[in-house]
Amino acid sequence: MDKGDERKKQLLQVALDVFIEKGYYGTSTREIARRAGVSSGLLFHYFSNKDSIYLELVRIGVEEMKINTEIAMEAPREYLFETVKNIFEQLERNPSFGKMFVFMDNVQYTTVDDQEIELLLKSTDICRQWIPVILEGQRRGEFRGGNPHALCVAVFGAIQGIAQEKVRIPSTPLPKTDWLMDMIVNSAKWDNALILQESKSIENITER
Repeated sequence: MDKGDERKKQLLQVALDVFIEKGYYGTSTREIARRAGVSSGLLFHYFSNKDSIYLELVRIGVEEMKINTEIAMEAPREYLFETVKNIFEQLERNPSFGKMFVFMDNVQYTTVDDQEIELLLKSTDICRQWIPVILEGQRRGEFRGGNPHALCVAVFGAIQGIAQEKVRIPSTPLPKTDWLMDMIVNSAKWDNALILQESKSIENITER
């Protein structure tokens, strides 16, 4: 990564913090530049205006939240387990990951007149992606019965709340993956040995 890319990444990280703290309408390019310790002129060298910064962050967030639907449909339970596990590991190791979770949730409730953002949000809607996978898991008897949309909201709503709390208080302990899996998995079909192994790995991470 060259110096220009590093500087742009730094500016985006600062902008992410400001957007989370102040919201879209409370954020200004002047404030982003001030917190980044650069002039407004340098900021505008990389971004034409506030909207272009916001859009770039949305693009990054959308990319991070995409799932591989083809693989997920082949092994719904295992894919969901690995997804939740990876999210928790990222939340523990990478503060920016949690901030992006919070930012993308805020974007959902912010009205911005930008067609590209609207299209990006539709393409990455969590439950829009996961409902077919949950239905396939139910068909196989791996996931509990019930409304697949409601199951998706239960799991990913919990993850969103955990991410928000982790961003607010970085020392917040993370739950074990199987606690969330219990919401959706048909326990009679679940491999307890796998859960035990994962629980130990998460404990090792949080103790570091």
